Amino acid sequence: MAPTPPPAQRRAVASGPVAAHGALLVVQVLFGLWPVVGVIALRALAPPALVGVRLAAGAPILALAAGLHRRPLPAWQDLLRLAGLAALGISINQLLFVQGLAHAGHMHASVLGLLIPPFTVTIAALLGRERPSPTRLLGLAVAVVGAGILVRPDRLSLSRETALGDAFLVCNTAAYSAYLVLVRGPVTRLGSLTTVAWVMVLGAIEAAPFVAAPLWRVPWLSLERPVVLSLVFVVLGPTVLTYLLNAFALTRVQASVVAIYCALQPLVAAAAGIVLLHATPTTDTALAAAVLVVGVLLATR
Repeated sequence: MAPTPPPAQRRAVASGPVAAHGALLVVQVLFGLWPVVGVIALRALAPPALVGVRLAAGAPILALAAGLHRRPLPAWQDLLRLAGLAALGISINQLLFVQGLAHAGHMHASVLGLLIPPFTVTIAALLGRERPSPTRLLGLAVAVVGAGILVRPDRLSLSRETALGDAFLVCNTAAYSAYLVLVRGPVTRLGSLTTVAWVMVLGAIEAAPFVAAPLWRVPWLSLERPVVLSLVFVVLGPTVLTYLLNAFALTRVQASVVAIYCALQPLVAAAAGIVLLHATPTTDTALAAAVLVVGVLLATR
């Protein structure tokens, strides 16, 4: 019989998933606010320039925090994996998202973000990384239905412009879902901070040809205060903190659990509208919140 670990060790092991779920809740708040705040930044910046700001500021912050300048380069096999993850999770992902946000708006971004949980579960199953239980699949379905009640896809406008934006957003969610599944291995082996720092640095290098010229043309000295504040939030919140906290959570829970939490983002956006914009809460909002909570609890048991 294996020896029983001491109480302190048992508490540390038990607190791991609890900390992961807390981190994921913070991530959903930051990602839920990102489409709304991002629209403010897009009033003054072209979509590639907004990506450039995220990467030009986020990559050095994470690189310094991880101490990459004091560490040897990873093995070339790890560098290739990290470069692929950087494409899926940073350069391709962010460029597609801001283009979709600019063409289709934040409501379409919120609705199509609901594809992340089913995409992630499907990719993880196809690659043999996870075998989702019936309870998790049921919770996933319930959570997506709850989010659908909230965002009401039938109210979205359909036009050639929004269709183009929707195509960008669907590709964005597919890339991010694959990133969540594939990044878990390097995070477990190299550590969450080191992995995210390298992914962000390599993603910045990959995106540079697409963002350098738009970034150069930004009239920095004439930007209005709301735009500057939105850029600060986008860099520190949905860039640095979200990638760090997601990587931390992936060392403790499966990728599908991380993805299922994404269904909460429309609820965060609705709550922000009530608190910040004095929107009136409706019966749909309360029903959607209840269904969402039940779905997430089922899926993350």
